[in-house]
Amino acid sequence: INNAGRHLLRIVSDILDVSAIEAGKLDLHEEWVDLAEILKSSARLIRPRAEAGAIEFREDIPEGLPRLFADERRVKQIALNLLANAIKFNAPGGSVTVSAGLAADGGLFFRVTDTGIGMDEAEIAVAMTKFGQVDSSLARQHEGTGLGLPLAHSLAELHGGRFAIASARGNGTTVTVTFPRERTV
Repeated sequence: INNAGRHLLRIVSDILDVSAIEAGKLDLHEEWVDLAEILKSSARLIRPRAEAGAIEFREDIPEGLPRLFADERRVKQIALNLLANAIKFNAPGGSVTVSAGLAADGGLFFRVTDTGIGMDEAEIAVAMTKFGQVDSSLARQHEGTGLGLPLAHSLAELHGGRFAIASARGNGTTVTVTFPRERTV
């Protein structure tokens, strides 16, 4: 009952966030934050899921990254959505890596890479639509609402960032979120 309640609360929260973004009513509570710590904290929360699924979880987060002017809760929401998807669409023996660094233009980026099922271009387009789910059959193997990627994308854009997906069917997925140089110190 507790797990079902938490799952339902996450779904309702995601729907409300998407609605607020679409209405232009989602306010960011920005401050100087430590991206490396946000990612490490997100990794600590998600690691048990990876271990339960026999998925290797790696972190490649260097020390000394510049601080980021952002809404900490929303950046963590992006990271958790991406990490949860990377684990959900993976298989035992697979791996998930979260990494971060300085972008060529001086901004900050973080990346989630997995060795999961991957998607082709058409499936990426479906996954990026609200409530879009690549496997829509009655025998779906993965639960979810189809809001994780569109929400993460919208939150990245609210920060003036870029959101990029590179994926190939059967070869995993890499999602990169890049924040502009103007948001770093």
